[in-house]
Amino acid sequence: MRVVWFAMPLLCAFGFRDLLAARSDEIALTAEVGLWTGWFAGLVAILAPSTVGLTALRIVAPASLAAVIVALIADGFEFTAWVVLALGAALIATMVAMWAITGDVMVNGSSYGPERRMALRPPAALLLGPVQFTWAAIVGGLMAGPLFIAAGQTTLGIAACVVGGIAIVAGSRSLHQLARRWIVFVPAGFVLHDYWGLAESLLMQRRTVAGLGPAPLDKGEVLDLSGGSLGLALMVELKDKTPLALRAKNEVQTFEAYRIVFTPSLPGELLREARIRGVKIGS
Repeated sequence: MRVVWFAMPLLCAFGFRDLLAARSDEIALTAEVGLWTGWFAGLVAILAPSTVGLTALRIVAPASLAAVIVALIADGFEFTAWVVLALGAALIATMVAMWAITGDVMVNGSSYGPERRMALRPPAALLLGPVQFTWAAIVGGLMAGPLFIAAGQTTLGIAACVVGGIAIVAGSRSLHQLARRWIVFVPAGFVLHDYWGLAESLLMQRRTVAGLGPAPLDKGEVLDLSGGSLGLALMVELKDKTPLALRAKNEVQTFEAYRIVFTPSLPGELLREARIRGVKIGS
């Protein structure tokens, strides 16, 4: 990610120059300031990995691709070699930013001492529209107001800045909740930290774990916290039923379970880490 991001200005600069050549000086300058601001935000994120940085990176990296596409449409699809290079570089940056390994490394950047944090995959339903819509609202809120003002439409630009500011705050907070879903290994065992499904984090001590491994097709009586996530789901079986506090819309409900299903971004790495830390693998 760092290699790709450091190379972005070199790979994209001339392409944006070609795309903005026909625009007014005010619009070109505003776009240039916005692009450099987004690139710098991504640079800070990858140099100091954290969950906040992950949220920022997964907003600005796809925004670079969106910026190329929008500028290309506005330019009447005038492709040059530099524009194609910029499009390819932005696409690669977006793909690497969304890579499971990138997310896992950045989530672990927020860990303390002997902890090891490992990201969980987002619920599948959120990937079928809500995440994309929220991202579009954030990026639109960042771009629309300044560009309207640069184009001389001050009133519309100010209104767009106000509405955009609300969208940025609310949308960023929502997307950040996805980055705050993880399994964290601690000296006593591991903790399931999922603000989407749990009102409180759940500690599972090593001595209480009967087994951890891939979730069988016939799970029986389980508490499924995977949200239908794409990927291999894991199931932890506890020796005794454990009380949990679940989020249910605007309410908190208590529940007891001894089999819990979740979907990590890197299930193989999680099982390897669990084995190293003395958690029983298998039933």
